[in-house]
Amino acid sequence: ARRFPARWLDEHAVLPLDEADGVVRVAADGEPPSTVVDTLERLLGAPVTWESAGAGDIRAALLAAPRHGPAPVTDDDRLTSGDATESLDDLRALASREPVVQVVNAMLAEAARAGASDVHVESLADGVRIRMRLDGVLREAQRLGPDFRAAVISRLKVLAGLDIAERRLPQDGRARVRVGDRELDVRVSTLPALHGESVVLRLLEGGAGDQPRSLESLGLHPPLLASFRTLLQRSSGLLLVTGPTGSGKTTTLYAALRERSTPGVKVVTVEDPVEYRLDGIVQLPVNPRAGFGFAQALRAILRHDPDVILVGEMRDAETAEIAVRAALTGHLVLSTLHTTDAIGALARLRDMGVPPYLLTATLLGVMAQRLVRRVCSECGQWRPTTDAERARFPDGVAVPPQVREGRGCAHCAGTGFRGRLALAELVPMDDALTQGFVDGAGSVRLRALARTRGIPTLGDDGLRLVRDGMTTLDELRRVVSSEDDG
Repeated sequence: ARRFPARWLDEHAVLPLDEADGVVRVAADGEPPSTVVDTLERLLGAPVTWESAGAGDIRAALLAAPRHGPAPVTDDDRLTSGDATESLDDLRALASREPVVQVVNAMLAEAARAGASDVHVESLADGVRIRMRLDGVLREAQRLGPDFRAAVISRLKVLAGLDIAERRLPQDGRARVRVGDRELDVRVSTLPALHGESVVLRLLEGGAGDQPRSLESLGLHPPLLASFRTLLQRSSGLLLVTGPTGSGKTTTLYAALRERSTPGVKVVTVEDPVEYRLDGIVQLPVNPRAGFGFAQALRAILRHDPDVILVGEMRDAETAEIAVRAALTGHLVLSTLHTTDAIGALARLRDMGVPPYLLTATLLGVMAQRLVRRVCSECGQWRPTTDAERARFPDGVAVPPQVREGRGCAHCAGTGFRGRLALAELVPMDDALTQGFVDGAGSVRLRALARTRGIPTLGDDGLRLVRDGMTTLDELRRVVSSEDDG
């Protein structure tokens, strides 16, 4: 019995008694669950037979039995950190120790100060690597020795209300932490990996009750912004913002909601999770485990007499069709899709099974966007455009005589970039595009129709930022590929 922690034996009301002829006799109050049987047989290295005993008698025997020295622990009650093994009680104590609390608090404070969007805590063979995503790019911030691995990860799981005993399955949680005079709302996600768990923290901008940004602050091209505002003032229809994860879609939509949210307009959102707090609107977080997904929430929203509806993401055909029908019945519906460009959203909705006649009757327009790093305002300098850079400009596009790049300074941590800007393309639906979509035209044909109207692409908008000295050609190529630009 000394091979097991007394707390584990007490919890499961089992007590190994003796071994004879390769079989271990175990006292139990009825037959234990299969997980307990597997643990006993694995650590004892022999099959077990059961001796019936009352749970009270077993626990009394455990209390009376002398225990000398540290007892090994089972797979269900340990966490390995390098060569060390801690029980769950030890792990909880580790997570509350002052050095561990200070390390985690300092990590979060530095992430908040630097404006990081994500913090990656990764278990490696020789310890823990901490990286932060700053302006869309991961940078290593710190390395910790193997002694901190179990403690730091456990501390993060405790903050997020996760099960520190579960290390074989991914877990997701949320934490509200105070850093200085700010409160951070943090999404915590864990993954089991080769050398231990990997944890990613998403720092939500609205965690401290921050209000979303205004449309002007996004840096959109003024003609595009004016067109977007025109669509946003419509009383009904569907307006989509597309782009990959982390391209600022939600930030743009909340900036739009901030403009539409007036005392005479009822705004309701359904999201997973709610990333901003906006006064004066009704915000619903979905809860798939409780059967409250996007589709169910959207049906419920329609009974609350909304004027404007934000659907965090169109993830499936059911949600997409309900959103389109809501737009058809007198609501302005805003939502996001994961597509590379604006025209790609049409093909994506068609693939999801949305009837073309519904889509053409409701879709007002699609805006695709990306985020590019902004040249540092402190160390950015103009220089003549090189021949190699001239060759990278498309035919027919004016090549600027000068471009601007950052040399690297303390303000930008030596990267030459500080902050990010949105580049975008907006495709308002018109008769030609609508007819082409109804006729089943492919993405190539639809893009050609959009270009005949002189609509700037993502690449065009990016080249404008290069000419204005706001970003660089290399940064534009990193964010927008030729496939993204059609």
